[in-house]
Amino acid sequence: MGLEVTKLRFGYRNRPVLRDISLSLRSGEFLGFLGPNGSGKSTFLKNLLGFLKPSGGRIVFSGSPQGFSSEFPRSEWARRLAFVPQSPGIRSSLSVGDLVLMGRLPHLKDRWAGYSREDRRMVGEALRVLGMEDMADRDVMSLSGGELQKAIIGRCLVQEGDIILLDEATSGLDLNHTIEIMELMRRKADREAKIIVAVLHDLNLAAQYCDRIVLLKDGKLRYQGLPSVILTENVVEEIYGVRAAVKIDEDGRPYVLPRRIRREREEEEAGVS
Repeated sequence: MGLEVTKLRFGYRNRPVLRDISLSLRSGEFLGFLGPNGSGKSTFLKNLLGFLKPSGGRIVFSGSPQGFSSEFPRSEWARRLAFVPQSPGIRSSLSVGDLVLMGRLPHLKDRWAGYSREDRRMVGEALRVLGMEDMADRDVMSLSGGELQKAIIGRCLVQEGDIILLDEATSGLDLNHTIEIMELMRRKADREAKIIVAVLHDLNLAAQYCDRIVLLKDGKLRYQGLPSVILTENVVEEIYGVRAAVKIDEDGRPYVLPRRIRREREEEEAGVS
């Protein structure tokens, strides 16, 4: 099972956003997708999902006897890819259980018959894993931002996609729940051979959990590889324009410590003293 992206291009009118992105993803890999705001990270995910149509290149999923590409019906694509967006976008009143149950829609054999007992069992299991089993009957409009984001993640889990796409999925969560979700996705990759693609802003979080990271800037794939190889002081400054110290922890993983930006006057005063 894998995903091949070849020379993917996308733009709005005369403004290119993605420039010849080529990327291979393999079964069981946790990929971190990073870069400055506006570098094309979310646009890349939307092209994978078929929300946006590439102006060039090809996206092909391998793993079924004949493989399939983004030209296949959206129903088939929806069974393969699960997505957690930046913003839940929930505007109507429904229960947490019903929200999570929506993840089973692509698998319904007969929409007139509705959801099966197994579908509902899966919802209960997802809520249990997320520590939300006592919230199944709560109205989603009564949830905090973090709770709602976890319910959206539950919807993603029951969808059972071979590839899970996370677009800043932990941005609304506190540190404890962020770690909880990242650990869950790490287990999905390790135990169920899922492909996880996570758009992240936190370099240290990516270094801790991702097998490989990709760094974008101005729509171009600038670097890809192991966090321990890619995350250097020079690369961080090149991509983000920030001076930082990159250290190595006891497990051999890098962590990034941005340096404070001082005004000239402060530096002069420090020099005098």
